[in-house]
Amino acid sequence: MVLRKPRLLATLAFGLTAMALATPVAAIEGSAPPVEPATATSDATPTVPLLNVTDTAIDFLRIGGDDGDRMTLPVQIGPGGPYPFIIDTGSHRSIVATELAQRLSLAALPPVEIVSMAGRETVAAVHLDRIQFGSQVINDLPVLSIAHDALGGAGLIGLDGLKNKRVTLDFKKRQLAIGKSGPSGSNAWDRNTIVVQAKSKLGQLILVNSRIDGKKVNIILDTGAEISVGNMALFASLKQQKLVLPPTKVVIKSVTGQAIDAQFAVVRQIQIDSVNLSNVPMVFLDAAPFAELGLAERPSMLLGMRMLRMFDRVAIDFGNRHVDFQLPQGSRDESARQLAAR
Repeated sequence: MVLRKPRLLATLAFGLTAMALATPVAAIEGSAPPVEPATATSDATPTVPLLNVTDTAIDFLRIGGDDGDRMTLPVQIGPGGPYPFIIDTGSHRSIVATELAQRLSLAALPPVEIVSMAGRETVAAVHLDRIQFGSQVINDLPVLSIAHDALGGAGLIGLDGLKNKRVTLDFKKRQLAIGKSGPSGSNAWDRNTIVVQAKSKLGQLILVNSRIDGKKVNIILDTGAEISVGNMALFASLKQQKLVLPPTKVVIKSVTGQAIDAQFAVVRQIQIDSVNLSNVPMVFLDAAPFAELGLAERPSMLLGMRMLRMFDRVAIDFGNRHVDFQLPQGSRDESARQLAAR
């Protein structure tokens, strides 16, 4: 079975060095047996260049979706646009499609070395004089440049555009809110909201108090990926009876077109604080980006959009290092209720 049409999932910047992770979209081509809908229940850095960012009040932006049903928002590049950019909380660097960079005659920068699933590669970089989404303005932004087919869109906004911001994904309203980091927004929501603390690792937020099969796991939210990705340390720690489906060999094609062997399985349950996620489809592989984060030997995973869409809202506060999950109405009181992923 081959997982086609990979998506860039994460980039971490180390000066002129970056890391990129390619991963497939949700559709898995092949003969894997059908999976019941994912469900949820509730039980209860490297130095980043300082950007010239105009801080404003909260912006509420209508979001769209790409062919992998990831969230996009309208972005202006200089006087041009708007262009649909993917919001990617798993990406340290913002990226613009090579075709768009050429059309806009963006100034070229020295190439950047990346660590992809297939190993180290060198990719192009360009300079953005000005980029704007809502009233958020970033000037003098260096970005990576990767082909449209690999990105699956015109570009993506990474953590360099979201630093010290609070990003709220409202799945019911299909609305994105971006504002400055502040106190937990749970008071403004309701008792169905669960606040999960996180720690920072090389610019990424890693949720604390998360477990799979009773064992601690490091979880990074990744809005740039449809399906979740686990490392082989996590795969090795799982017991067969904790899998809804036995592992199936798959092949992932990286952004450079190289084939990588992986395992696809469905994990019976993941616990994030007091939230239980059930029937979680996941691809497992020995990906270099986990090693770059110092997580190669520790069970770790990237939680993709298929699971995040189970919630009514998810707010990621990068400045204060916490994530607020709002469960659908009544789900906190009815702990046995199964909530189908949207």
